[in-house]
Amino acid sequence: MSDQDKDPVVHSSLSKPLYISSVLLVLSMAWGLYDEMYGIRPWKGYQARFVKVYSRYLKSAAGGEADVERQIKASPEYKQLDAAMQSAEKAAMPGASAIDKTINQELVPKILALNEPFQEVRGHIGALTYEIEVTHSESSKDSLRKQIEQLKAEKHDIQLPGDQKRSLDFKGMGDLLQSMKDEKSRKLQERVELMKQATELRAKRDQYLSDRIAEASTSTIAAVQNSLDKFDIRIRQIHVKDVDLVDRCESCHLGTREPVVLTKAAMGGEEVFTSHPDKELLKIHDPEKFGCTPCHGGNGAALASVEKAHGYNKFWLWPLHHKENIQAGCQQCHAREVVTEMADTLNQGREIFRLRGCMGCHRYEAFDREADEAASVNQQIRQLEQQKAEWKREVGFSEQKANNPRTSDTEAKTLFAHANDLKVRSSGLDAKIEQLDMRSRSLVREMKKVGPSLKEARVKLKKEWIPVWLKDPHQWREGTKMPTFRLDDNEIRAISAFIWQTGVKADLPQQKEGDAARGKEAFETRGCMACHSMGEGAAKQGGTFSANLSREGEKANYDYIVRWVHNPRQRSAPYCAFEKKDLTAEDYARKGMPYVFDLEHSKCPNDGHELQVQQMTPMPSLRLTEDEARDIASYLMTRKRDNASYANADYMDDPKLKNQGLSLVRNYGCAGCHEIAGLEEEQRIGTELTKEGSKPIERLDFALLGHKAEAEEWYTHKGFFEHKLENPAVYDTGKEKAKQDRLKMPNFNLSKPEIDAVTTFLEGSVDASVPARYFYTPTDQRQDIIDGWWVVRKYNCMGCHKVHVGQTTTFDTMAKYQDPDWKDQRPPTLIGEGARVNPEWLMRFLNNPALSETDTNRDGVRQYLKARMPTFSFSDGEIRKFVRFFEALSSQAQPFIAEKLDPLTEQERTMARQLFTSEGAPCLKCHMTGDAKHDSHATAPNFTVAKDRLKPGWTKRWMLDPALMSPGTAMPSGLFRHDADRYVFTGPTPASFNGYPKDHADLLVRYMFQFTPEELSRLRSSASAGN
Repeated sequence: MSDQDKDPVVHSSLSKPLYISSVLLVLSMAWGLYDEMYGIRPWKGYQARFVKVYSRYLKSAAGGEADVERQIKASPEYKQLDAAMQSAEKAAMPGASAIDKTINQELVPKILALNEPFQEVRGHIGALTYEIEVTHSESSKDSLRKQIEQLKAEKHDIQLPGDQKRSLDFKGMGDLLQSMKDEKSRKLQERVELMKQATELRAKRDQYLSDRIAEASTSTIAAVQNSLDKFDIRIRQIHVKDVDLVDRCESCHLGTREPVVLTKAAMGGEEVFTSHPDKELLKIHDPEKFGCTPCHGGNGAALASVEKAHGYNKFWLWPLHHKENIQAGCQQCHAREVVTEMADTLNQGREIFRLRGCMGCHRYEAFDREADEAASVNQQIRQLEQQKAEWKREVGFSEQKANNPRTSDTEAKTLFAHANDLKVRSSGLDAKIEQLDMRSRSLVREMKKVGPSLKEARVKLKKEWIPVWLKDPHQWREGTKMPTFRLDDNEIRAISAFIWQTGVKADLPQQKEGDAARGKEAFETRGCMACHSMGEGAAKQGGTFSANLSREGEKANYDYIVRWVHNPRQRSAPYCAFEKKDLTAEDYARKGMPYVFDLEHSKCPNDGHELQVQQMTPMPSLRLTEDEARDIASYLMTRKRDNASYANADYMDDPKLKNQGLSLVRNYGCAGCHEIAGLEEEQRIGTELTKEGSKPIERLDFALLGHKAEAEEWYTHKGFFEHKLENPAVYDTGKEKAKQDRLKMPNFNLSKPEIDAVTTFLEGSVDASVPARYFYTPTDQRQDIIDGWWVVRKYNCMGCHKVHVGQTTTFDTMAKYQDPDWKDQRPPTLIGEGARVNPEWLMRFLNNPALSETDTNRDGVRQYLKARMPTFSFSDGEIRKFVRFFEALSSQAQPFIAEKLDPLTEQERTMARQLFTSEGAPCLKCHMTGDAKHDSHATAPNFTVAKDRLKPGWTKRWMLDPALMSPGTAMPSGLFRHDADRYVFTGPTPASFNGYPKDHADLLVRYMFQFTPEELSRLRSSASAGN
């Protein structure tokens, strides 16, 4: 038989193909089952490992915590608390047992016995009532009502335990049942009152135990272990319904919210199982309300792989933030803040962005609010003045036409009425312009520039120094804010010439030389070093807010420095924003006015609008005498290197270079940080960064480095920002460009932590996809805190003062103030300032820290301090923000209403004076009284002005325990002890206190807040006599 005639079914076998296919099918099915159960469900393996590792840790922790608990329970303090609890419980137990017996053996059985027949009747009545409601026939309703009345009137035989049989209708059963329930409630309340002391002592004992256990208690560990024994391997997800957010992060990150603190070491090195690093943040941002991904980023619904869950896919717009940038998530909801609690890295990024001048080139919403508002106000004023001018022309036209003999009387009346209407409306515009001018006056004072005014270059700087500085500011002064631009020699020459030639030409008074030694002492103690530093390298001391002055003598003009130190806000010429020019003496002379411009003379002689009469610097006045200013300036002029020399720079007078320089200054955006003549209205040259973090990755210009970034896995927003900040010219690599077309961003020489901080800030600068309720936009006192932080940071208040617990001031870091003799010379803490001082007094103090119009060369509160509170020339708006900030930080009610104190009797006044001046009370030993002789040795504030400055409640708390409110204070604690329901003076008291039943601390507070001039005189005499 030929092969063609063979039947394939009979003569051939398919077993091999079928076998192979079957094997492949089985393998495929096995692989599919594995992938279904484990491959695309890696979280199952995580959960199994978590239970195993967690259980092992709990077993080891339980033993350790049990030992700790035993040690605590063996302590005398715990035993004393336990004994008191046991004693109170033993005393109350007979009464409590009797009540329990009454309730359980008498009331409860009777209530249960009566409740059954009562509920049965009530059920029938309820059913009939429903039938009435759904029946439409009135006759049927009447019939049903009769049945209800019959049920209510029907008598029921009731046999209550331990009671005789009763026959009661529905109302009788209800009344009796309610009376027994009321009796039960009364008995339970009696039991609570009886056991109250024992319950409170038990809570106190248990709190003592829990306060001394760093980790979880044994009871907590036992409860957690019990839950692990019943652990169910399943997807764990958070569903925030109102925003339809699903996050399944905790399917793998199982330890996030566990009551036991889980570290990487505790969980066998598996970081995925650790607790959230900040439990306080979880309390504020409950995951059940906020989810996980709105803060951390990532794809919360994905579970198939770590890469997908963390959003590390180029098509996912919100990848998980890296550990060093984790606080980027805070920015999207807290974008209006400059300080966000528990976000130090983000706060640092914001501070760098603000202080290093980034916002000079890049607009960022809320970061230049004064300039933005000033521009808006000026625009409104211009529009209103244009409207006034139009109406004035229209008034003239209407009156002219009305006075025309050919105009009818009716039309003339209409025209006159229209003209009068426009005059009235124009006067209304005057009122609006007046208000806008007042706001403009405040804004002009509030606006600051990051860098110094270059209008003052000719009078301030040595000509030859400018080109050296422009070449590389960081080489001349390490750590300076001024970045390094990639300028060639020709550009440096042109820019130097432009700066020099556009500078204001002013004649400065020639100053005599001061005493450099005295100047050094004043510089180091008056407060200059809270902002400025001195020295280089390891020898550097002082603040970083402003310039290091170690080489000031090489660059500055002595006569100018004297003026600058004496009054840093003094300008050589005022600037008019409406005329867009610096005014000269001729502008004033044409109006017959003296060439005087300051805060009291701030109106433009030409148009009446507000002038910029101050330097746009945050540097305040220390209210120095002219001699003190000369001393400090003389000291600064000695600060220079011995071999310092600078090349001749006569080319800076070449007018041909000026125009080249103007073009370059505009190209590099110098006017963003500096005030420059003719460029006051110059716009920023950089892109706005408010939403930079949400730009699609394709819109970030990696230039020729795109493939390299992808290969090296930094083709991300994070990678782009980090490389740009490390080397701003990096994306010009390999590009053929003309010099003016190259990237302009200069090099700030940021450290790695600083780059991380700015990257965190930029990554969080997104067009957030979260709902509006997530955004932190408070309308209560918390908004005052937000507003206040902007001015606190703006003026570097934290250089001198502690504003929050744990903060370090510049004074804390300086070697001089580590000396015990100098520790008391540190500026006061402002923690709790809102609770301490009267807000009306604080407003006066911030406006005039000397608290005197004549004696200004002093600190108004602590004359004994060498460092003094400067005069910042705050605007009224800024003062309000400061006051409301401190009030809000201390949760003080607004508006402030002074507490009314009980008046002193003459006997109490005498007693208080005797205690104040007694040997046992140290009040007059340290505190000022206003007596010059006594105050020359004082080391604490003048309490004779307490009634104006302080709040009574705070003053009493301060007297009782000052160390609690301000750790490390020189004010002694333990001056008073608690005796029954009052505080009494601990030391010996005058004989007049014998039999006095009232609170001694309260007496002294009332005495301080009711000083009369006569009483002050007596007290000062006593203080003087004591010296």
